[in-house]
Amino acid sequence: MKNGILLRRPTASDPAELTAAWNQVFSRQWLAKDRIIPQSVPQVGKTHLSGKIRRQSNTSWVGNAWSGGVIDTGSWTSVLGYWVIPSVSKPSEAQGTEGGWNSSSWVGIDGWNDPSISSNDVLQAGIQQVVNSSGHASYVAWYEWFAPPQAGSPGYVWQTNIPNFPVSPGQTVYCSVQYVSGKSGYISFGNEATGQHFAITLAPPPGANFKGNTIEWIMESPDGGEPTSALPKFSPVKFTSAIGCGPNNAVGNPQNADTVNVQTPAGKTITSVALASFGVTVDFIG
Repeated sequence: MKNGILLRRPTASDPAELTAAWNQVFSRQWLAKDRIIPQSVPQVGKTHLSGKIRRQSNTSWVGNAWSGGVIDTGSWTSVLGYWVIPSVSKPSEAQGTEGGWNSSSWVGIDGWNDPSISSNDVLQAGIQQVVNSSGHASYVAWYEWFAPPQAGSPGYVWQTNIPNFPVSPGQTVYCSVQYVSGKSGYISFGNEATGQHFAITLAPPPGANFKGNTIEWIMESPDGGEPTSALPKFSPVKFTSAIGCGPNNAVGNPQNADTVNVQTPAGKTITSVALASFGVTVDFIG
């Protein structure tokens, strides 16, 4: 464990890709002068749930919200990844009922809506990419620990924007999301281009259950998915050094994950997912 990241050092018997990922994570020197205290601005009503999903094969799903790789076997305490923030623009599909086109790229734990393993919470962090009805694109970093809102729930059960952590398309970001001893959540976030970084510890919202049943690398149509939000056209989202960690030195490799793709209400699949050793790529094919 280094800089709060739960990731064991690879051994000679591990895949070369895991060693490369380890080197990427721990070779970067994040400077104290670039560490920020994140400003947290909850967006009440904005969420990042998996929505309705339907199995197409043993390892393939479609739904109205998530597209990416999901490891839905095992027990997990952390997930991490790097990705280049995609550029977004107007697609040929109509805008969502909320207006414009909306997307989020992120990593997270839990929240997968398979009834056999579903949990009632999801800890996640990433980047929102929006195109408004006039075609203007905007980008913001966020985090969220969703659990069904109730009296006493913190604001971060909703998408919580971080306005003092600026991000732009083409920049590479790093994110790690963790459960810590079943007592708290921990998020580490860095922007490779600017050097800015932060870490934040979250108290669990009421009702969070820490199941750790699934880990995910996702490009999403948020707020319940299609047709409320519609995906913009986006450049490929390629998650690298995509690793899950669990008890007894377990390592999650998305090469063995399930895939999920976004479908429109008309039944048109508008994303495609390719899995690799410690990598997930999501393309827009709308």
